[in-house]
Amino acid sequence: MKKRAVVGVGVAGFPEKAAGNSWAFLQWGLGLRELGWEVWLVESLRSKELKDSRGEQARLNESVNLAHWVRTLREIGWDERATLLAEGETVEERGLRDFAKGADLFLNLSGHFKRPDLVEGVASRVYVDLDPAFTQIWAKVYQSPMNFAGHNAFWSVGLGMGRGAVVPDTGHAWKAVLPPVCRQYWTQEAAGATAGRAMELGRDRWTTVAHWYGYAAVEWEGKSYSNKAPEFAKLLEWPKKSGLRPQVVTDLGWGEERELFEKAGWEFLDPAPVCSDWREYRSFLAASRGEFSPAKGGYVTAQTGWFSDRSVLYLSLGRPVLLQETGWSKWLPEGEGLVAFRSLEEAVEKAQEIEKNYGAHARGAETVAREHLDARQSIPRALALL
Repeated sequence: MKKRAVVGVGVAGFPEKAAGNSWAFLQWGLGLRELGWEVWLVESLRSKELKDSRGEQARLNESVNLAHWVRTLREIGWDERATLLAEGETVEERGLRDFAKGADLFLNLSGHFKRPDLVEGVASRVYVDLDPAFTQIWAKVYQSPMNFAGHNAFWSVGLGMGRGAVVPDTGHAWKAVLPPVCRQYWTQEAAGATAGRAMELGRDRWTTVAHWYGYAAVEWEGKSYSNKAPEFAKLLEWPKKSGLRPQVVTDLGWGEERELFEKAGWEFLDPAPVCSDWREYRSFLAASRGEFSPAKGGYVTAQTGWFSDRSVLYLSLGRPVLLQETGWSKWLPEGEGLVAFRSLEEAVEKAQEIEKNYGAHARGAETVAREHLDARQSIPRALALL
């Protein structure tokens, strides 16, 4: 008999310009299914999250949330084993309840799923933290409801979690796991089969996709744990010093900060053409020279070992990644295809080294993805922690 898993995702809750976000969740369900598991995807939304195309609150059947959910699952060939629940809405739960009875695994990604009654019969109920340091500080310092209750195992994509990361003690034994990639969808061959217009936007440029601010910085024990904006600021002169012109797909609006970066040689792209459709998103990443990106300051300060689910995609597509060090290089092969930097000077030096031997780095990137990040490798290693 096949093993059964229920996977709590955050797809419908982010229905616009969020292809990368959707895939951070989908990889887990698709990866388990690729390993031979029977998988049921679930998501629960609050009524205030339901919006129509005008951005006004709506009922579920009129919402862009449901439209995005249905379209995304259809495009990845998902079967009927998926349930989208919404506060105040009547949705058929019988199939999910029957499937979950005696199931082997429940993965609650970022704690998005908030119907513990539907999964209480699952043997292993795992909370998967996708935002290390922030999750723990929000819970411990700000008393934010993080939905920890009802789980009996706790994972984090911070590779340093439980292994030296400096974060508040929430009373949980956090264990480090890698963000997986289902490579059936994320190779150059797969991208070429449905090449989109976004491919021309990023062609042969060092790129990344990021929320510039995301959410506000938090504090713990006199230290600030910031978003990406301060880390981008440290890299302002990278184009001039490296001779390269990076592109950032971001929500940074017009203003003095953007003007300062553009004068320094940075280019900013509107997220809509790249992030509204996951195939366009894939085309953009596949056409890029590679990824050059800072991490959130909070990840760096806490040395969480956070590793990006977006960087995983670049690597799987055979694109080198030059990523700010958060401690991740202790647990992933660093140096060929996947390269760490700790300062502006190092970011310039490492970029020039990659350019000098680009072919080897492109091959190295794909090797890292295949040997360490492929869901068929990384998910069984995570399951061994249970």
